[in-house]
Amino acid sequence: MTDVAKRVIDAGLNLLDRQIIDKDGMMSGNVDDLELTVPEEGGPPVITAILAGPGALARRLGARSGAWLESLHVRLHPSEQPGPARIAFGVVKRVADHVEITVSRSDLDVSRFEKWVRKHVIGKIPGARA
Repeated sequence: MTDVAKRVIDAGLNLLDRQIIDKDGMMSGNVDDLELTVPEEGGPPVITAILAGPGALARRLGARSGAWLESLHVRLHPSEQPGPARIAFGVVKRVADHVEITVSRSDLDVSRFEKWVRKHVIGKIPGARA
């Protein structure tokens, strides 16, 4: 059991905008939003996933900036209906000044947009290495 299991936290204060660090110590994005589930038996909501990447951040920005980012995300994303990248909260190892997870960055949904941009945009720039 991790140190975050069954713990009551102020999600806005302790999670939002924190860096996500993978099992290898590599930065893997930021906590842009959270997926909450209300237990059937009642009680406070439970965090079921971290939402990250442009699909999640756009919704938090709102107004023109959010609409622009969402539009860019939809146009550049390989999926027909892209949503935010989702990291199951069960892989969270520790919450401190950053969020440590027990999986590698390459295994996360968060890196799929970055990989696509690297291949289809950056890789087409003369002299760039994708």
